[in-house]
Amino acid sequence: MKMIPVIHTNEGNLVKRAVNGFLQPVVTIPLSHETQDSLVCLVRQGDRVREGDVIAVPSSSYPLRSGAKLHASVPGIVEDIVSCISPNGREERAVRIRLAGRFSYLGKKRFSENWRSLSPSEIIRRIADSGVINTFDTTEPASLASQIEYTEMKERNVLVVRLYDDDPQRITDSVLSKAFFDDIKTGAFIVSRALGGAGIVFAYDAENMQKTASAGKKGKSGEKSSAQSDGKNASIEKEDRSFMNVEGAPAPVCFVPVDITEYPAGFRNEIIDVVKKSAKEKPFNKISAGCVFVDAVSMIAVNNAICFGVPSVEQYVHVSGECIPAEALMKVRVGTTMRYLAEQCGGLKRSSAAVIVNGLMLGSFCASLDAPVTKYVKSISFLSAHRIPDRNELPCVRCGECRLVCPRHLSPDILYRHASGGAEAQKEYIDSAVLCSGCGLCNSVCPSRLSISQAITRMRHSGESL
Repeated sequence: MKMIPVIHTNEGNLVKRAVNGFLQPVVTIPLSHETQDSLVCLVRQGDRVREGDVIAVPSSSYPLRSGAKLHASVPGIVEDIVSCISPNGREERAVRIRLAGRFSYLGKKRFSENWRSLSPSEIIRRIADSGVINTFDTTEPASLASQIEYTEMKERNVLVVRLYDDDPQRITDSVLSKAFFDDIKTGAFIVSRALGGAGIVFAYDAENMQKTASAGKKGKSGEKSSAQSDGKNASIEKEDRSFMNVEGAPAPVCFVPVDITEYPAGFRNEIIDVVKKSAKEKPFNKISAGCVFVDAVSMIAVNNAICFGVPSVEQYVHVSGECIPAEALMKVRVGTTMRYLAEQCGGLKRSSAAVIVNGLMLGSFCASLDAPVTKYVKSISFLSAHRIPDRNELPCVRCGECRLVCPRHLSPDILYRHASGGAEAQKEYIDSAVLCSGCGLCNSVCPSRLSISQAITRMRHSGESL
């Protein structure tokens, strides 16, 4: 199999744009792509499907009305309804489709629709019908339409768009934000309309923009740029950030620089803190954790769905790791396997001891190379044995390291012991679990290798905390 020629080697992070991945002859599409989904399969063995055909819908028992539908990512014949291991480690049903026939969207000319004439309810319906998943939090992917519809009215004042990656080992949102900002911007305006005209906060990587602006001050010969020679002392918001042009925006817009060199920087609470310090005007001073937070990937999907009528059948995935000779940010069809992506990057140089999905800090171990790409997969890392930590847990030694590193000043050890059936915590400790962002720093410093962050997450989901 040929390797995509524009993929870069692993000698430095050279990935600056996305490339189209090859089509796999057979795709396996799991019937689960969000945290609270319960989908009913609409196809059976032998059925012929077109690209973009709906193959599964939320069941009548689905807790939210606007669950995301699931579509065939390629045209072809349904070979079978099979069992597969998803990237999150769960075994679940999946639709296996053998590629055959013409594509409905791939390679076809697209015609843009005027989304400004659509009502908020119609936008929400189309986002759900197109199967758009919000991957702002890859550990809890959710139907974007459901998030919009069930956001309380008092929280509909601000939409937050993160233009960088929350995991320091991922580059997906960061690269896409530079390459497709116009699409992201349009997607954000569409979601703002669905929220009733919410103000939009674009949170961006301040350090990266500073480097870009500094590079623009000098030419190849080291001479000053025309901006300098004219005596202009423009700020970074105006100097080499043309992608932030929002002239004629249908909603209030605010650009907020975030220092991502100190982890964590991409979670709700961290972004809220930055916005409250830098944006004092309405509606941005009303930002809260109940607002809708989205990422670059999700806004591109909204733009494709509403403006061009293209459902979510593709995913941008950053493929890297020392077990493959090259890395790339690829746009691949949902249902493509991890193994097939490794082959497109030159094949495995040596046996991969672990496949990490969605970043080394926030991601999870993938149990199989044959696990398919789902809508919540943003990155895949093929790692060798020496990079894999010992995962055998030991009893808590009460060292307090997790307390020292927690950015929200919680007591993760107390919450862990409570969640794991040990010593019962007092109510004030239990209630504090809602402040946890899930950054995983407590896990990284724990000498006993305890799954502290995951235990606290279970507490939040159980409703035990406030």
